[in-house]
Amino acid sequence: MVRNRRLIQSIKRASDILDVFVQEKKAHGITDFSKKLQLPKTTIQGIVQTLEALSYLEKDSNTPKYRLGPKVFQLGMLYATNMDIVTMGKVWMERLSFQIREPVNLGMLVGNKVVVVLRVDSENSAMLYPQAGSIIPLHATCIGKILLSHLDQSQRMSILSDHNFEKFTPNTIPTLEKFLKEIERIPKQRVSFENQESVIGMAGIGAPIFNHTNKVIAAFAVTGESENILKNKNKIVEAVEYTSIQVSKQLGCSGSL
Repeated sequence: MVRNRRLIQSIKRASDILDVFVQEKKAHGITDFSKKLQLPKTTIQGIVQTLEALSYLEKDSNTPKYRLGPKVFQLGMLYATNMDIVTMGKVWMERLSFQIREPVNLGMLVGNKVVVVLRVDSENSAMLYPQAGSIIPLHATCIGKILLSHLDQSQRMSILSDHNFEKFTPNTIPTLEKFLKEIERIPKQRVSFENQESVIGMAGIGAPIFNHTNKVIAAFAVTGESENILKNKNKIVEAVEYTSIQVSKQLGCSGSL
């Protein structure tokens, strides 16, 4: 709560514009901001253009509307690195990577983007993607599938309704219908799989991380050369499930895992 503080009006209004995206995760135009904040369009336009120039907003190439820009995701990632999930999870991700001898990535949903907030490399892996800070495709990665599968339907469809199901490889899920069918079974099977869907030659197996309210707040995945991942599938699934349970318990999850 702000008490007896002299706020700089232009900064407060810029913050209010960004807060609109917290309430509604979709693109907004100058008229939308003006109506929601009850401010003149000329006032809104100047602030929005400044936020765009500084990469806090970006303009949709097909419409006159704006969405959150890359600077917001960078700040979100830096904030995430200070959270317990990263501090606590690092130990378990390192343990898992050492056990499986493959890289492990930890990701979170920031707005409508999936961001890798932690990566642990393995000495014997030549796979360098994705690095910490990368925005990864939600429809073609283990982490993206898990995070979307545990959202409620309205949140999920808000993100997916205008999502571009870009086809990175012949194995990429190409449509919303097929993606929804793919993630439907993840909450029950507890793990997700990726087989050369984002990068040719790369596969992965991932699992969710729950917090003290039994809500999924992050996901992680063992990734590596597809041949090695598929050959050791059963071993990796077992290790990933164990890691999911242990990290979730440390974060206070009390549900049935």
